[in-house]
Order: sequence, then C-alpha cells, then structure tokens
Amino acid sequence: MEIGMQKKVLMLGWEFPPFINGGLGVACDGLTRALTDHVDLALILPETSQLHPYHESQNAYSGDLASRVSRFTRMALERSKDNYFDIIHAHDWMTFRAGLKIKLLFNKPLVLHIHSLSFDRAGPEVRDWIFDLEKLAMTEADHVITVSEYTKSICIEHYGINPDKIQPIHNGVVSITSTPSQPENLVTFLGRMTQQKAPLNFLKIADKVLKNIPDTRFAMAGTGDQLEEVIQESIRLQINEQIQFPGFIDRAKINALFARTSVYCMPSVSEPFGLSALEAAQFGIPTVISKQSGVAEVLTNSRIADHWDLDLMAGHIIELLKNKEAHAKAAEHSSQDHQACTWERAAKLVHETYQNLRPS
Repeated sequence: MEIGMQKKVLMLGWEFPPFINGGLGVACDGLTRALTDHVDLALILPETSQLHPYHESQNAYSGDLASRVSRFTRMALERSKDNYFDIIHAHDWMTFRAGLKIKLLFNKPLVLHIHSLSFDRAGPEVRDWIFDLEKLAMTEADHVITVSEYTKSICIEHYGINPDKIQPIHNGVVSITSTPSQPENLVTFLGRMTQQKAPLNFLKIADKVLKNIPDTRFAMAGTGDQLEEVIQESIRLQINEQIQFPGFIDRAKINALFARTSVYCMPSVSEPFGLSALEAAQFGIPTVISKQSGVAEVLTNSRIADHWDLDLMAGHIIELLKNKEAHAKAAEHSSQDHQACTWERAAKLVHETYQNLRPS
C-alpha cells in the first residue's frame, strides 16, 4: 500500500440501524460512522433484517440462531470475494466464524471486537459451542479489541488469551442536545430482561427502596426471556403499581424517559461495558452501577456495588433520592465523566490499531 492511502477495512456486523436490538447495534453504528473519517470501509450485515440473538430462549439461541449464523458466514464469504481489503474487523461471536474463514481465504489480518462474551451472558460455568468459538477466534485473531479492561481480564483469565494481543477501547456516545431534565423521583432500568442484566435483582432493590421512600417510582424498559417472570415477581412483591414496563423503546422514548429519571440503576451480573449508563450520564443522571462492569472505568464518580450487594445498591439510591446536595453533586459528576467518551476518540484508537497491525 502506498504511503498516505487509506486502509481498506472489511467490517462484519450483526446489527445496524434501523434494526437495533441493543448496545451492539448502537456501538457498531457509532464506531462505523466515526471510522469513515480514517479508512475506506465496507460493511457486511445479515440479509435478514430482524435478528434478535439475545432475546430468545436458550434452546432457540442454540438452534435457530446457529442456522442464521451459518447462513451469514456463507453470505459474508461470498461477498468478501467482491471486495479488496487490507483488514477484517468482526463484531462479536455471530461474525467470528465468517471472519476466520475470510482470514484463511485471503491471508489478511483479523481484528475481533468483543462487545459481549458467553461468560457474560451464560455465566462462568457454561462452556458451550459459543464459548468454544469465541476462544478459537480470539486465539487465531491477529488482534482483539475489548470494550473495557474488565472484559480484557475475562479474556485472559477465562479464555486463556495472550494479553499482548488485547487492547481495551471504551465505547462512546453520540452527542445530543438533551431537553432540560425534570426528575420525578423515578429510578430507571434500561436493558434486556435476561439473567445477565439482573432485572429480578432490580426488583429486590426497588422493594428495599420503597420500604424507605414509599413514593418512589420505577421504570423497567426492555424485553427478554425474563420479562413475564419479572412482571409476576413485581406482583408477588406487591410493588407492581409503582413500576412501569414500557417494553422495548426507541431512542426518542429513551431520551424522554431519561429526562424524567432521578437515578439510573444498572445491577448487571457481568457487563462488558454498559452503554445505557453512559447515555444516562449525558442527561446528568446519577448512576448506581454494578462493580462488574466496564462503564465503571469511565463513570469514575458513579455509586458502585458488587452485583450481589443489593443492600448497598439500594442504600446508594436512597441516599441520592433523599439528599439533594448529594444528588446535585453526583449529577454534576455524571455530566463531566461522560464527556471524554466519544466515538471519534474510539475510532482514532481503532485506526491506530489498524496502522500497527503486521501483515497476517
């Protein structure tokens, strides 16, 4: 390649607007748009527009999704033959098989971007075919980008990946002009209703807060395989009248919800990053987040607790709702902490990674 020419990147993705299922789609969108200032980029996506890999039951996840991933792999391999490229960049395990095959066929360097791992979704005890694929792909890849130091540590400790090939690059957020917030004593949860995101623990936290501040209200936005169980548990705890379940909501509704939110709570069991907490910080919302998260590395002034310490999480929320001075100070810190996290910064770091890659 001649000096000064842009590198050509073949990017493999699974979600992209307008079909976004969660943080993966938001991150791929933000990073891809920012990267176009640095590289010549071709993006390959599944032909099927409605893909929901993390909303399905475990059986459907292992069966039907495997077929769709196989179809994507075949399609991506064929389309790659029509493109000249210098680097392959693959996002999450659904694209890893395609990335490995294209690397083998064209002898080009492969960069993997880890947004979420089987470890996060299924827990440390599960060693299924997805775990095996992630381990194989990270072992064979030329470079691995993780969305946090937290996820890098999991790649090393649980997957046995060489730390020298792993580089954490934090996610960013798209700058918005937020409407003035009018907090309503509302505590918000935004995410998939799955074991990883711990919505049932959020209910327990809500129950503890309500025993101390009875007029608190809660919003749990999202869908997933635990949604019905969460609703039924809220009824059993007799707190369902204090909780809104708006389901999956689009960006405009998310922004409207954040404008009403007093405290954002993310009690995830294992969260590679936690983009929703960063988005909440844009609105100056104090955040109470799991210590087992990547975003804690960025929102350094957040109230944190181990994901199992529900008493401490509830205590943080109660303090922020009762103490106006503490709430105001936390809101100011949230507004400051998120400002360094831009997709432009992330893209610059990814581009530097491309520049330092050696030929495969």
